[in-house]
This record gives sequence, C-alpha cells and structure tokens, in this order.
Amino acid sequence: MKVYKATNLSVNLFFKTERFRVNKKALKQCVKSVLTCLKIENAEISFCFVCNQYMRKLNEEYKGRYVFTDVLAFPLHEKVKDKQGAFLTLLGEVIISLDQTKSNANRFGNSFDDELYLYVIHGILHVLGYEDTSAKKKKIMFALQNELFNKIITN
Repeated sequence: MKVYKATNLSVNLFFKTERFRVNKKALKQCVKSVLTCLKIENAEISFCFVCNQYMRKLNEEYKGRYVFTDVLAFPLHEKVKDKQGAFLTLLGEVIISLDQTKSNANRFGNSFDDELYLYVIHGILHVLGYEDTSAKKKKIMFALQNELFNKIITN
C-alpha cells in the first residue's frame, strides 16, 4: 500500500463482528490515503464493520430493502471543533459487511483485504456524494474508485 501523508484526518473503526481478522492500522492508512488523494483535510470519518444479519437489518431500516448489501454510507458533513479547538468536518459513517466482503472476495477472485479496501473506497466516495444509482453515475464513481485503488493499494 502506498502511504500518503494525511493532514488532520481522524478515522474511527468500530467492529460489531469478530469473525474476521482485520489489520486496523492498514485500514486506517487506506482511509487516510484515499482522503488525502481526494484533497480532503481537517476531517473525521467513521467505519462500522458488521455481519450480514446486522447489515440486512440496517438496509431495511434506512433504505427500505430487506436484502444483504456490502456497503451503506451515511453522509453527515457537519463542522465541529476538535480537542484543540480547530474546526473539522464530520464526513459521515460507512457500514461494511465483512460477510459480504468475504463472499464477494471469493466470488471475484480477490483477497479479503483487497475486497475490503475496495469497499472502504466505495464507502468514502458515497459519503462524499458520489452515487451509483444510474449507469452514468456508476461509471464515474467506479472509474474513480478503481483509480484510487490502483494508486493506493496496487502501487
């Protein structure tokens, strides 16, 4: 993974499942590198990693769909003061199903970590306002997602 120097970026990781081993340090570095490449500074973002059942419940509650999904994103973009009194932007929260990560990694022939990094990038882009609700929007979002993945992860 190529490391990009982050400027005042905070990453919160929460785990509601312990079934999978995740390198938390590498995950945080991935998030910070993505945000840095996108020229995001003075910001905080949170990630919650869950099992399929919990994800399906959230998907039904917030999106009205009672199906499994890999990523849910909840943009916030609220300005707050950090502990030192400086302003930062709370970007939002990204929920990722680790069960779906494992399943899709096997399905697409990726490593678990690479699939997880793809979902992290995907979630960040959603929090920043990118959508995949139409063919045109999906093409734009996935092009940037792949560019970031190749720049940061496969470099």
